[in-house]
Amino acid sequence: MSRRAALVLAALVFAAACRSGERETFVTYFSGSQQVSVRYPSEWRTDEAEQEGIWYRYFLAPPAAPENKAAVSVTLLAGPLTVPLEQYAESYLAGNEVASSQEEERQGARGHSWRFAPPDGKTRHRLLLVSLGGRFWGLYAQGEAAAFEAHAEALDQMWSSFTLERPELYPVQGWEEFGVALGLPASWRETREFSGRGTLLVQFTSPALSVQDGQTVHASLTVTVEEVPPDAEIEAFYQAMRARLGDNLRVLSHDPWGDDGLVDVMSTETSVAVSYVRRFFRVEGDRGVSLAFEARDDVFWRVAPWADLIASTLQVDPKRER
Repeated sequence: MSRRAALVLAALVFAAACRSGERETFVTYFSGSQQVSVRYPSEWRTDEAEQEGIWYRYFLAPPAAPENKAAVSVTLLAGPLTVPLEQYAESYLAGNEVASSQEEERQGARGHSWRFAPPDGKTRHRLLLVSLGGRFWGLYAQGEAAAFEAHAEALDQMWSSFTLERPELYPVQGWEEFGVALGLPASWRETREFSGRGTLLVQFTSPALSVQDGQTVHASLTVTVEEVPPDAEIEAFYQAMRARLGDNLRVLSHDPWGDDGLVDVMSTETSVAVSYVRRFFRVEGDRGVSLAFEARDDVFWRVAPWADLIASTLQVDPKRER
């Protein structure tokens, strides 16, 4: 390689390193169909495909000169496991030299990860595979050697954030005074809590889901628990809460939720944005509970299945003593 070419390559690697450094903003991708999530750089392009029963979600780094193509790509994949996991991994490892490997575990699913490269060393690869209950999930990264190293931090974050969204394993938030508990992903954080006069209000925010005008976009969850007459019916609680919410929320759908609850999709509009709300209602004993997930229209339909998973963990103790 000539000195000039080496300097050009070094400059490109340095620029890529700057993009994947501290100034890089990460957002979370969640798949409702596969119940898996991963954080990735917001500047990366993403697309989806399915082939022979295997689901793929692609994350492509910004194009780099001179070919003007993504020098690094990461694929999130999932599907039925019809052969042993190690045998499936061979479709990626064959013909390459493994630099390192280790056992892996994600939310009870066990597997393995590898770092490898072809004999000529021109490209680098990482593979993570885990399996559980006859299915597998994984991450696969590939790219030119220099660019791969430049994006090493981004790849590390993607690997560490790779999560199987299993609601039965979510950390449980409990409010004993109200006899209510809810499982929430570790990536959702509490932002506000208020209680008084028999009412509880707690708010949570999701991880960043997108970026617009330099600002991260999140979904929110508001948990409301209030006292109702001991013989209150779900329809009465629903109508009372709808009356308090006012006319600025338009109901788009109204359906049963489980055996004894209701769920609405609502919309609200301001001069600058349209938002949607997925609100769950339940009455148990002398308590009425509402879970309201709200997000801007550009991310709502991606986060709505996540709302369903979280809502499925709601526990209301019917024997709570007042």
